[in-house]
Amino acid sequence: MAAGTKILWYLKHVDGRFPWSAAGRYPSDFARLARTAQALDQNGFYGALHGTSTSDPLVTTAALAALTRRLRFLVPIYPAITPPRLLAKQALTFDQVSDGRLLINIVNGQDAQLTAYGLLTPHDDRYRLSADYWRLFVEFYEGREGSYDGTYLDTRATTGDAHQVGAPNAADHASGGPYGPFQLPHTPLWGAGASPAGQEHAGEVVEVYLAFLRGFDAVRSQVVSAHAAAARHGRRFEGVGIHGSLIVRRTDQQAKDAFYEGFAAVGAEQFAHDANEQLKRITGGHADLSTFVAPDAQRQGWVDALRDGRLPELTDLEIEPGVYAGLTEFGPVLDFRGTGAATYLVGSGEQIAAQLRRYREDIPGVDRFIFSGWPLENEALAAADYLFPYIDDLEY
Repeated sequence: MAAGTKILWYLKHVDGRFPWSAAGRYPSDFARLARTAQALDQNGFYGALHGTSTSDPLVTTAALAALTRRLRFLVPIYPAITPPRLLAKQALTFDQVSDGRLLINIVNGQDAQLTAYGLLTPHDDRYRLSADYWRLFVEFYEGREGSYDGTYLDTRATTGDAHQVGAPNAADHASGGPYGPFQLPHTPLWGAGASPAGQEHAGEVVEVYLAFLRGFDAVRSQVVSAHAAAARHGRRFEGVGIHGSLIVRRTDQQAKDAFYEGFAAVGAEQFAHDANEQLKRITGGHADLSTFVAPDAQRQGWVDALRDGRLPELTDLEIEPGVYAGLTEFGPVLDFRGTGAATYLVGSGEQIAAQLRRYREDIPGVDRFIFSGWPLENEALAAADYLFPYIDDLEY
């Protein structure tokens, strides 16, 4: 039987109608986050992706698991910050207390994030480190005696007797032993990777491959390439997910109006200022708004509009029918380099459902989508009201 369509939503302390501006952002509030998780739990969502943030996502989602019944939690984990044996124990415990609702989102991280935790592995070696780490995690979770020998985690540590340090043996899994109920054979590993090296790593390690929403052809090409990487490692993905943002309303025009309100709320002057800072950051100081040359005519049009002191028009932001370049909670900035960050599906429920069917039918393996929209709870409920009735194979 074919897998159903799985819809996950975004969870994060950063929230608000326009969280990319200080005036449009809510104060950090765990109670609000809990209400959002409970709304997802009660309205047909398969799971929730907790974003990376100043709070610890594993601790936060463990608290949310106690307030929900069936919602799965996709939690970002950086390899090697937590020892793999300890993470396996944490995952087993989470699965025990949540009835098996933990999913792991493999995040390989950036220099500033990793060095803050003392992880100094050279950038080019991180994928090997990650592969070593997740192999050990799986072995420890499943009750096997993992070996650090020859890995980036080899500090001459000895594994000892797995039973003495809290890892169950395989018989415990089948018998519902002290760590059950939990997931077999282990907590699923989800992860992205768009570059050739990232796709090779995904093909070796992840079980559910994730791609950012972009134009249809770009997503399809990336996913096909990732499948080929998995095949080179003698593997197949269990599923493929597409991660983007969503504005859905009863009518297409209502959705477009709601989407563009996010730009109008910022204003051209603030938008230009923030775009200038963004461009200096992403080019390492080599360019700013006055000198940046975009990779294509559409993105150059956004730059030109901001230079002229005006916002890009709605039509300027449309990448292809129903697919728009939008804003993220990190600030009023656009995807000037075409990476796929902050891309939105915008339209009526019927239109969006047709888009999802196209991704499912025409891109191999796609069976799940991770969406965000702000405020998080309001937009999730809009998706449940206007989109879900048009998805006849919704799985939750």
